Amino acid sequence: MTNELTITRMVHDQGFIKQAQDVLGEGTQQFLSSVLTLANSDHKLKDLDPVKLYNCCLMAAAIKLPFNSNLGQAYIIAYKGEPQLQIGWKGFIQLAQRSGQFKTIGARAVYEKEIDGINPMTGEVQFNFTLEKEGKGNVVGYMSYFLLLNGFEKNLYMTVEELQRHGKRYSQTFKANKGVWVDNFDAMAQKTVIKLLLSKFAPLSIDSDLAKAIEFDQADSEGDYTDNKPRVQLVEASLGESEEDRKTVQKEVQNANS
Repeated sequence: MTNELTITRMVHDQGFIKQAQDVLGEGTQQFLSSVLTLANSDHKLKDLDPVKLYNCCLMAAAIKLPFNSNLGQAYIIAYKGEPQLQIGWKGFIQLAQRSGQFKTIGARAVYEKEIDGINPMTGEVQFNFTLEKEGKGNVVGYMSYFLLLNGFEKNLYMTVEELQRHGKRYSQTFKANKGVWVDNFDAMAQKTVIKLLLSKFAPLSIDSDLAKAIEFDQADSEGDYTDNKPRVQLVEASLGESEEDRKTVQKEVQNANS
């Protein structure tokens, strides 16, 4: 069928180009090129629904995160035959830094001998990060931390066992001993502690890119929205339909920004 929708046709279609321009402005051409490159470079994505793939890419672009997996800020993955947006731990830190409210923010592995007791007043784990690597022992957990410009600071620590339970709760593939939690546990552990810390204790306005990233990512590991559906709903569209139909994705992304 001559009007069959593909990613290649979408990125050259004036309706979709106009839609991207309304959301992204000057970054439109780079976005469209990135969408095409992504689809052509990953065989798992190439055969997925092109509008859903485009929608995921647009969600990442709307919060100004590149979906280039080499950068580690945002990923578009294939999960159960559907494209899904995943925010990386570097993406959460990038958005926090852009907010202008953070003096320091980060996440890291914690080694056995770096744990220095419990604060009796707050109940928080205390750390000693001055040891040489050779004397630290094995990784026993992960911690995230931030210090705001106004002086408020907070950290979150989770043991390896707690993170494994978290991963198995939200990731069906981890339960089957495969997937990103198995292939890159370190990255998923850092993402989990930084995201939980930000969602619980960071100053988040409802319209901030950081708040949207937390919502879009939805707390699971593989892209299955287990808590709440994202504001930007996946839509169906094809070339040759009305202009109103082709603007649906744009309107839904704009609703997420309001």
